[in-house]
Amino acid sequence: MSSDADTLSVDEWKTRIEPHLSSSLDTASDQITHAAPVQAWLRKASTKAAEDLGRAPGMPGEMQGYMQLTDDLEDTFPNLVEAVESLTDGWGRLDVEWRPLAPTQSRLHIRFDRNFTPALFCHLEDCTRSAARAVLDLISDALPASDPFPKRPNTVTGLVAHRGTALGVRVKAHRSPEQGRYRTVTLLPEDRSPLEDQPFSDAPRRLLHFFCDDRSA
Repeated sequence: MSSDADTLSVDEWKTRIEPHLSSSLDTASDQITHAAPVQAWLRKASTKAAEDLGRAPGMPGEMQGYMQLTDDLEDTFPNLVEAVESLTDGWGRLDVEWRPLAPTQSRLHIRFDRNFTPALFCHLEDCTRSAARAVLDLISDALPASDPFPKRPNTVTGLVAHRGTALGVRVKAHRSPEQGRYRTVTLLPEDRSPLEDQPFSDAPRRLLHFFCDDRSA
C-alpha cells in the first residue's frame, strides 16, 4: 500500500493519542484502531493476510502473515509510527494484533518490549518529590475500582519515563483485617531484580533514587 493512506499528520496523530497514554493504553490503542484510514487499511490488509494463510498453514504461515502486516503497516502509516515513537520516547512501538480467524477484528496497539504489559505510560517531569508523587497518584488512579480481597490486591502497572530511562511501576491496593486498606509499590527495572512491595509513602524517594540519583529526595 502507498503511504498516501496516512492522511493524518504526525501532530494530528499525537493529538489523537496523547491524552489517553497516561490513563489507558487500551484507550489510546482504540483511538488509533478506530481512525478511518486505519479501519480501511485493516479491512484490506488483514483479510488479504488471512487469505494468504491458506497457502502456508500452521505457525510458519501465521508468522509470515504477521510479518507481512507489520511491514505494510510501517510503509502505510509512517506518520503514525513516528507519532507513537515520539510520544513514548522511543520505548513504545506500533504493532498489529492480528486475528487470522477473524481478520476484521484485528487491531493496532502500542507495544512495549518489557516482560510485563503496562496499562499506561507517563513521564516523570522533574526530579522533585511532588512530581514523583504525581506519577504515583496517576498510576493509582488506574487501579480497579472494586474493593480488593484479603491476600488478593488490586494491581495496576505503568511505565514511567524520564530523560532516556524507563521504569515499570506497579501499584497494589491491599486490604487485610490487621492493617485495613493500604497500598504498596513495586519497581520493575529492565536489567535488575524488582524492588517488591515498598510502602507507598516511601515510593517517591525510590523513584527519585532510580531516575535522579536521589538528588532531590
